[in-house]
Amino acid sequence: MMVDAYIDLLSSLAQMSRSVSPRLAVTEDSLAVPRTQTRDLPQVSVLLVDDRPENLVTLEAVLEPLGQKLVQARSGGAALQAVLAEQFAVILMDIRMPDLDGFETLALLRTRKLSRHIPIIFLTGHAEHEDQLRSYASGAVDILQKPFDPATLRAKVGVFVHLRQNEVALQMARDELESRVVERTRELATANAALELEIERRKEIERQLIEQAHRDALTGLANRKLLLEHLRHAVARFHRQGKPRSAVMMIDLDRFKEVNDSYGHLAGDQLLVEVARRFERCLRDVDTAARFGGDEFAILLDGVDDLRDATLVADRIHAALAKPIAIEGGEVAISASIGIALVDTDYERGEDLLRDADTALYRAKEAGRARTDVFSPEA
Repeated sequence: MMVDAYIDLLSSLAQMSRSVSPRLAVTEDSLAVPRTQTRDLPQVSVLLVDDRPENLVTLEAVLEPLGQKLVQARSGGAALQAVLAEQFAVILMDIRMPDLDGFETLALLRTRKLSRHIPIIFLTGHAEHEDQLRSYASGAVDILQKPFDPATLRAKVGVFVHLRQNEVALQMARDELESRVVERTRELATANAALELEIERRKEIERQLIEQAHRDALTGLANRKLLLEHLRHAVARFHRQGKPRSAVMMIDLDRFKEVNDSYGHLAGDQLLVEVARRFERCLRDVDTAARFGGDEFAILLDGVDDLRDATLVADRIHAALAKPIAIEGGEVAISASIGIALVDTDYERGEDLLRDADTALYRAKEAGRARTDVFSPEA
């Protein structure tokens, strides 16, 4: 019979299971199906279909030692409803029933996706040869005659119970593994997102540190270090290419100390910030304005054609500073003295250019306020 083939399969599974998982193991003597052997496996359901209540009670008493869920159906229609609600390890079904008999019920079960593969064992009180042939032809795995031997019935049902238990346990293990994979993937994604945020935060801190190392904290202009870097590049480029030329301007505010003394250092800082903004409005994007400290500023004019370009920028700065500046406590008028040095072949270092521009600045200050002086070696 077909159930004998399942028993053979069960023996093969028993040999494989010893090396795989004790939870899913199937022993060779599982036909006895003691309750203690199944306690670690999931409980499954067995459907009992008979139109006579006393037969259902008998079946329950025989199968109760299996420790599984036993579901009763008193007609073929009730069986069809039951398989919609849950999956069964095996169905025990009487052949002779009013309304839908066992064969008709089996045929309908086989048309449904959820129930077409459920093993079915027919029970009959009439062991006609034709019923046996029809049972196997319709897809039943076995047919037993009433009254049946309880141990035999329990053993045959136990085969399918074990198969279903192993199937459910395997699916549970697979679902648990998938759940762990999903959870681990989520954890890794969260960790990666946090890591990316930390990397971005550190990059931003690094950028800010670099910016702070090259910027004046009060005005936001370049500091001496950054201006010198740009100036060295400009001098090196001029020596390589012979063009374009660059010019350096050193600037001091006239009477700035008087503003500090009269209005306080906070007002003095406000004045310096506004002066820096006015300087920037006089320059191009390629130019660099810097604050060296106090009221001392420097400007690198990049790519000027001749000295006239530099003096025109100086004139724009004088004009920009001619407008009064609003500070806390009132308005002040401020002017600046400017010294200019132009890059040529005599300069090897940017620091030398700053030195000569500073020399021109002091000559401008000696000549009076709001003056511009251009460095000349002969002067």
